[in-house]
Amino acid sequence: MSGGSAFEFLIAGGGSAGCVLAARLSEAGRRVCLLEAGPDYGPYDGGRWPSEILDARQLAFSHAWETEREDRSQLRARIMGGCSAHNACVVLAGAPADYDEWGEGWSHAVIAPYLERAERELRVRRFADEELSPWHRAFARAAGADAIVHPVNDVGAVRWNTAFAYLDAARGRESLTIRADTLVDRVLFSGDRAVGVATSDGDVHADHVVLAAGAYGSPGILLRSDAAVLRDLPIGEGLIDHVGVGFAFEGTDRLQREAAAFERAWPLYMAQVTIEARSAACAAGVCDLFLFPALDPPGPEGYEGSAAVFAMKPWSRGTVRLTAPDPRAPLAIDHGFLSDERDVAVLVDGIEALRSLAASEEVRAYAGREVRPGAEVEAERHAREAARGFFHPVGTCAIGAVVDGDGRVHGCAGLSVADASIMPSIPRANTNLSTIALAERLAERMLSVS
Repeated sequence: MSGGSAFEFLIAGGGSAGCVLAARLSEAGRRVCLLEAGPDYGPYDGGRWPSEILDARQLAFSHAWETEREDRSQLRARIMGGCSAHNACVVLAGAPADYDEWGEGWSHAVIAPYLERAERELRVRRFADEELSPWHRAFARAAGADAIVHPVNDVGAVRWNTAFAYLDAARGRESLTIRADTLVDRVLFSGDRAVGVATSDGDVHADHVVLAAGAYGSPGILLRSDAAVLRDLPIGEGLIDHVGVGFAFEGTDRLQREAAAFERAWPLYMAQVTIEARSAACAAGVCDLFLFPALDPPGPEGYEGSAAVFAMKPWSRGTVRLTAPDPRAPLAIDHGFLSDERDVAVLVDGIEALRSLAASEEVRAYAGREVRPGAEVEAERHAREAARGFFHPVGTCAIGAVVDGDGRVHGCAGLSVADASIMPSIPRANTNLSTIALAERLAERMLSVS
């Protein structure tokens, strides 16, 4: 480090990866500044966090970016802790082969210890059988060995996000400065060296800039940055998200009775079970489909069971672009869902698998008529008309294309990206655990070379 700036590391984005980076780098005594566009409610013990952010039972949407302009496939969180502060708390790792695909410096053997460390920090536990709602238990029994009862980052029904798991222990360190409600516009350069960022509160300088604003935000910052060295890089290309479709079923009388009785005794979680499935195109020994049953609190008509089908290794790719140079302008996010016809075929197989499960003896005791899209809607039509994402975007600053295996941006000094955007392919799992593990490893690499 040159020591010429107020900070050695400036981290742009206080989400899942940013909290990890800030904690690990400041723990080593490095002068760190963490910038987050949304609010920071302080330590968990301070009691200031909104109830819907703490509630691990349901998704939270109160701190999402641009909800009036974006569809639900594009949601991202504007709050300290990022997506870990409003997600479904499902803590799953991908298949070993997923990480072996990442290229330079990466493999399952390399990342496995960091996946395990991330689980410990998140205080991960697994639902006990008696905690499963009647809806989730029925799907688990019907699926047998293909059912995964969720490991969750849930502590007494509190969503244990990365702000709690990582940042709380770092608060108060002289080596860490936290600036919330600070929107990062662009990276500042001196020649081919990053020297800081321009923000809504003025310029902040550092020896090393680390972008951790996610698979939408990090390419957005780079695209707004006026540097010749960035112009030939495929920033914002290669966007990947798990693609799928949803279903809803009329709840039977038995579901109404048993779910009501269950909820009097146990917390009702929307997500408790995932079922692995395989399309006709799936390689041996892995899955390429997730079936995801869900149950929400009752509405005017009582409990309605739902489920979704997601292709977990899609071929389709999309882009992130700017609509305007203003950092407050919404991004142009095009996932390119089903642009590769192979994804349609995989989803059709998944839809047929879900409908088969819904017709099983175990599930049909609770699942009545298919109300969305309706049994008369054939699988391919539903796939093409209703495809959406799983809130797992990756790939827009990919290893090899935009950064090297340590997250350093090609051709730039003092500039790294360390979040899900650098994953060149998507794991066959919810991506939050992999993102946290990635940040753990890159923090170590930054310390080892600086």
